Formats: sequence, C-alpha cells, structure tokens
Amino acid sequence: MRPILKNNLIKLKLKSKTTTLVVVLCFSVHFLAISQVKLQGQVYDIETNLPLWRVNILIKNTKDSGLIAFTKTNELGAYSLMLPTGVDSVQVETSLLNYSSKLVSISVKQLSGFLNFKLERHATLLDEVLIEGEKKGVTIKQDTTVYNINRFKDGTERVVEDVLKKLPGITVAENGELKFKGKSVTRLLLDNDNIFDANYTIGTRNIDPKIIEEIQAIEDYNENPLLKDVISSKDVALNLVLKKGKTDFSGNLELGLGYKDKEKIKITPLAVSKTFKGFAVLSYNSIGENYSPYNFVSNILDMSTLNEAIQRTSNLVNNTGFNSNLPADKIRVNNNLFGSLNGLYRVNEKLSIRLNYNLFKDRLIREEQIQTTYGINNEELDVNNYEDVVKNPLVNAFTYKLIYNINKSSLLTSDGILDSKIVEKSSNGFNNNLEFNSDTKSKDLFLKNNTEYTCKLNAESVFQLTSNVSTNRLPQNVDVAYDINQFYQDIDFKTNYLRLESAFLSRGNRSEYEAKVGYTFAENFVNSELEGVQINNESSNNDIYYKNTNLFANLNYQLKFGKWRLETGLKINYYKIALNDINTTNYRNDIFNIQPELELFYAVNKKTNLSLNYKLSNQIPDVSHVYSGLILTTYRTLLRNNFNFNLFETHAGSVGFRVNDFFNLFQFNVFSDFRYSAYGYVSNLQVDEDFQVYNAVVAATDNKKLNVGLDLEKYIRFLKTTLNLRTTYGLSSYQNVINNSELRDNTAKSFMGEFSFRTGFRSSVNFSNVLMFNHNTYKTQASNIVTAFTSLENKFKMTYQKNDFNCSVSSQYFNSDLSNANTDDLFLNATFSYKPKQGKLEYILNANNLLNQDTFRNIYKSDFSSTIFEHNLQERYLLLTVRFKF
Repeated sequence: MRPILKNNLIKLKLKSKTTTLVVVLCFSVHFLAISQVKLQGQVYDIETNLPLWRVNILIKNTKDSGLIAFTKTNELGAYSLMLPTGVDSVQVETSLLNYSSKLVSISVKQLSGFLNFKLERHATLLDEVLIEGEKKGVTIKQDTTVYNINRFKDGTERVVEDVLKKLPGITVAENGELKFKGKSVTRLLLDNDNIFDANYTIGTRNIDPKIIEEIQAIEDYNENPLLKDVISSKDVALNLVLKKGKTDFSGNLELGLGYKDKEKIKITPLAVSKTFKGFAVLSYNSIGENYSPYNFVSNILDMSTLNEAIQRTSNLVNNTGFNSNLPADKIRVNNNLFGSLNGLYRVNEKLSIRLNYNLFKDRLIREEQIQTTYGINNEELDVNNYEDVVKNPLVNAFTYKLIYNINKSSLLTSDGILDSKIVEKSSNGFNNNLEFNSDTKSKDLFLKNNTEYTCKLNAESVFQLTSNVSTNRLPQNVDVAYDINQFYQDIDFKTNYLRLESAFLSRGNRSEYEAKVGYTFAENFVNSELEGVQINNESSNNDIYYKNTNLFANLNYQLKFGKWRLETGLKINYYKIALNDINTTNYRNDIFNIQPELELFYAVNKKTNLSLNYKLSNQIPDVSHVYSGLILTTYRTLLRNNFNFNLFETHAGSVGFRVNDFFNLFQFNVFSDFRYSAYGYVSNLQVDEDFQVYNAVVAATDNKKLNVGLDLEKYIRFLKTTLNLRTTYGLSSYQNVINNSELRDNTAKSFMGEFSFRTGFRSSVNFSNVLMFNHNTYKTQASNIVTAFTSLENKFKMTYQKNDFNCSVSSQYFNSDLSNANTDDLFLNATFSYKPKQGKLEYILNANNLLNQDTFRNIYKSDFSSTIFEHNLQERYLLLTVRFKF
C-alpha cells in the first residue's frame, strides 16, 4: 500500500498547478499583485531540531523599535507574513515562553524571502522571588484568553473541571462538555498537544489542577496547521499550561477506605519528554463517582459518542439511563473500574502518533417505583410499576491518529476508532401487580477510519481530500417472563457508511470561501423478531434494507467589511433513496434539494457584538423511524412506526447580543432562537395496564419552538464576589394522539431561572450559592386542560482554609413540585483535608449524605399524565483517603 500511496501523492503534487488553474477559472477569483515582500521561514528547538508552535514573530521598525507586523508559527514551526512597503530595513524578533529570544536586523531589499530560527531553552534558578504586583486574573492576547487560575481557586479543587467551573466565560455541562463564550470546546490541549481528542473529559476529570500554571482558551482553532491563516474556524481549544519542573514524570495516587464496603483507588501518572507526552488513569470506586467520558446513569448523551451520531445505528434497548432530577453522583450506586492510556509520540520531525485506550466496567444498582396517572378522553388510568435493576456496562475503546508532514506544504493524517460496548441488564418487579423477570443484552461494535490529505497551494489557498468510512453492528435481545407468559425480542441493526470529499479553501483580502464536493453512501439493515406478543394483528417482525446515496456540493463564503462580517452557505444535495420492507411496499425515489444558510455578525467594539443567522435544513428519515413491525424494548414498552417517506424541512434562526469584557470580568448575553417544522413525527401512544405502544407517525405537524434567554456574569470588586444570572423562557407547540383520540394540539411553556454567587474574600472563609427555579405549563387546546408544576433547587457551600487545613460543608435542597409537601429533600456533605506544606501526603475525609436520605421522590407532569418516581440513592458514608503526590 505504501508505494501506491506514495505514487498517488506524487501525482497529486505534480498536478497541483493544474488543479490551482482549474479552481481559479471555476470560481473567477483574481488575486491582485501588490508591491510587498513576503517573509517566511521556520523555527526549531536547537537541541531536538523539532518545530516550535505558537512562537511570536515580531516585525519592528529599525529606527524606533515600533511594532509594525506580527504573526505566530503553526504546528510545523512555519510562519509567513508580508512586509510593508516603504521600509528599507526591519528587526525580526522571536518570543516564546521558556525559550531565549532572538533579534535579527535585515534589509528588505536584499531579503531572499526565507529566515529560519533555532531557539534555545533557558532555565531560571529561583534563588529569590520578587513580587512586583498582583497578576491579572484574565488577560487577552489576540485570539487567546489566558486565565491565571490561582485568582479563581479556593483550595477545594481536586481536578481541572472544578477550576473550569469557576472561570468567567466557561461553562461545564453535566456530561463534561465545555463551552467558551457560548461556543463548544472541541479539544483539550496539554502544553499545546492534543492527546485526548474528543474524549477530553478524561483530562478535565482527572488532571490535578496543582500542576497547571494557567489555562488558555484559543479561539479560531484549527487542528490542521496548514489551514491556519487560510480559513477561519469557529472551534475553540483549551490549553492546559503545565508548571515547569512538574512535567518529567509526576502524578497522584489516592487510596480511600470507608465503612460498608466503600472504597476508592485512583492513580493518575503524567509523563512528558522531548518526544513523548502521556497521561493515564486507573481507578476503582464504589462511592458513585465517575472519572470517565461514559454515561450509563442519566439520559444525557456522553462525550464519547456525540461526534459519531450520524454514523452509528439506532440503539433501542439499554439506550437510556435512570430518570432523576438529582446529580448523577447522588443516584449512581456503583462498583466502577476505569482505565485510560493516552499518549502522543513524535517519531521524528515528520511523523507523530497518538494512541488512546479506554476500559470502563461498572455494576449499577437501581430500585425504582413509578406511579403514573393518565388522563385520556375524560377518563383516568392508573399504572403502577416496581423494578429492581442491575446494569452491567463494559466498554473497550481504542483510538489512534497518525500525523505525517510530507513537506512544508503537505500533510497526511489518518485517525480511527474501534469501540465495543456491551450492556447487560437484569431486573425483576411488578407490572400492575403482575410479577416479572427481565433480561436484556446489547453488543455495540463500531469501527471508523478518517483519512485526510491537505496540500497548501500557496499562502492563501488549500486543497483537501478526505475519506471517512465506518461500520456499526448492534445486536440486542430482550427476554421477559411473567407467571404464564414469556416474551422474547431479537434485534439486529447494522449501518455501513462512506463519505468521500474534496475541498478547495481560500481567502482574499477581506473574504474567505470554501467549495466542497463529495459523495456519501449509507446502508442500514434492520432485522427483528418478536415472540409471545400480539397486538391488534400487527406485524411482530422486521426485515428492512434502507439505502441512501447522496451527491453533494457545499459552498460557503465569508466577507468582512469594517465591523461587519457576512457568512453565507449553500448546500446542494441529490439523494437516491431505496427502502425494502417486508411489511410495506418497497420505496424508490430521487430527491434534489437546496439548503441555504446566512449569518450576519457586527462587532460594536472589541468586547461587544451582534449576531443574526438563519438556516434551512431538509433531513431524510433516520433508520429508527423506518421499521413498521413491533419491537419490544422493556417489560412493558413496544415501538413501531407508521412510515411514510418525506423530507423533514426545518427553518431555524437566532439573534444574539453578547458582551465579553474580561478586563472588568463582565459577561452578558441575550439571545432568541426559533425553529419551525411543517412536517415531522407525531407520537401516537396506546397505553393500558399491560403495555404502552409508541407509534411514530409521519404527518404534517406545524411544530414551532421559540426560546428567549439571558446570561449575566459580573465580578463585584468591592464585594470580592462573582454574580451569575441565567434565565430562559421557552414556548413550543406540538401534536400527539393518545389512545385513539383525535389529533391533539398542545402548547408547552417553560421558564428557567438560575441565580448564583461565589465569594473570593482574602480570608479563611468563602461562600457560594446556586438557586434554580423551573416552571412548566402544558395545555391541550381542545379540552383547555392546563397542567403545571414548579421545581426548586438550592446548593450552598462554605469553605474554610487555614494554613495546611481545608474544610468545605455543602447542602443541597431539592423540591420537584412546590405544590406537593412530600417532594422536598435535603442533603448535607462535608470534606476535610490536611496537607503539610513540606510533605507529599494529603489526608482527606469525605462525609457524604449525612442525613442518610435513602430514597428520592420526583414528580413529572405532561399534557396527558402525572408521574411520581421514587428511587434509591447513594447511602451515607465516611471515606478516609490518603493522597500521595509523586
């Protein structure tokens, strides 16, 4: 394969001039030559001869040393910029932390065009420290926001995620997803190296913040260095800058022991050398903690599969967590083993390899009682269920990435995933006084490879070829036994996916444009067989082949004029659809559609901006909605579809006003977004004492959704306190059918308000509090029935830090329905730690759920039902942990 690949690359390189000419003719782009001199070169480490990234290249006037131009090196150590006209000579200076600067004077007229640097590391012996002033909490350097994390820490932080939750402009979701200024963080870097890829929660939930010097939020982040300065990016990366002297080999070892078999073992080594950077985690705990990116407790999608959702098949069994409004660490009763190996190795100047392996194994225990009252056609139906559940997930995931720098203008990368998830669940209980036993099993195997070739044609243009191929096989089965009846469901889903794409990316003086053409092929196989259940003579088998091929062209154009930025996009798709189903008539169709996008951005000043965008999308039905035969997923739940092929056209738009004033630690964001779908799925629910059958019907829906929100964050200097306010109001309309009713038009309204404060006193004691309020209303138009409920949550925390001693006490109050006196719960927790300054040992005592709340009651209401959930909790425990830093 290597000779073939090499020959193809050589041919592609030889044709690059021809390719450039063709593309230029196609898009009628003319570049105006101006009388400027181009300066370019590379910067290396003098010892390792490896390229240095993000070196500041400063162009100064020889006469007064005034700065007249500026750029940074990319990941290949390369830089390029145009010298201004009318200058005879300039000074070129390099600047990079921990490296000696170099200053070179050059004559512009005699310049050959290339200027390379080799920099030498410097070390500083700290015989004495002189503090001239207090370092700012946040500084901004072009597209990088730098956080001095010591200004935000209070001593209770155990992992990086605890620090990130306190940084202005950064939000942390329950699944660990990070956002900066409202934009998703795509990568977590460790000293500028990406060793975690998309599963960055492995780093945020396990790295000790004490080894971090600062955290940098890098906007306009391009992982591919050849795209830098050619095409802008909306991606954001967080870079953890390590403290010097902590990076050869270091880590933490934690051993915890408590009563009632409560245990915790965790080791997190970090290794850094000139050619290798690695981080590992090995942990076991039975106290409800989760250090991994995998989530089998709540219904929030975990970080491990978000990026592959389009390439994965449908998971109908064991695909949901446990219903609860409580945080996962309260409801997770577990025996968890997690191991992770993450390493980046630079083989030589051209080749780098990243390898990641994760092992996750758990045993989750749940006791659940559900009482639901359905209000249907002026009648009430009561359904009572009790279930004891043991869920056993097992994950083995291996990912890799090869980065090969062919030359200064060509880059080849190949990354892949081999992911295996096995979930077994056993349960027993009562379904309306009928005793049952249930066993389910899922085996999810996902393989993927993505290969990308990038060729930088010139300083302003890049050509790319990309291939993405994957396969996903997901066999599942459900076995349910009642006293006299037994049901058995066998399911086998499989998806094969291929995407081939070529792209031309370029920029002008004030504009950027992208042109992509490609082909996608997706085929889905659905086979299922259900035994023991017969409802209204409906089919209990499925045998489906669903194929979709698509020829597409995506055009994007960006224009900057003054303070304005206009972004337009056009997606052109030609689909060929084929569907073979034993239960319905076979379907064939060719579809052509165009999807426009528009975004308008206005920078009021460097801190304030306005944005407006609109997007039209047309989605084809996914595989989870094409089968028509019954599929049993739990002891009382069945799914089916009344399938009718149609494109789902959705109009979406948003408007926003944002202020990011890091100097005054002030963040303000007000926004509104809407979504309208003229066609979609209508839920047709048939429910009785034995079963609930969900039937998705493709029909005209006229669904609308509107959200309005406000986010405010402000540091009050004289109070040494940070205030946060978040509010969201939502209004939506939707339709459903319940037990053969007429089509019901429904309206849902929701209001969420959150107010919090966090003090930063220069004293031993500090406080924080978060108050959350939710109000939800449902109304069915025909009956004028209105259902409403209001929930309240408050979290309070007090910390005390004195010399080597640290203490925190927290309370959490939950009330899922303020109108019900029996739905409030209070939790108390405390943590005490002692660490001698001269020692490497730290002693930690955790006291969890001191009031020993053993069950939690949650009330949920919808437009047709009222449900009371009761489930078990992580019981009270005391855990003594010894932490050793090595």
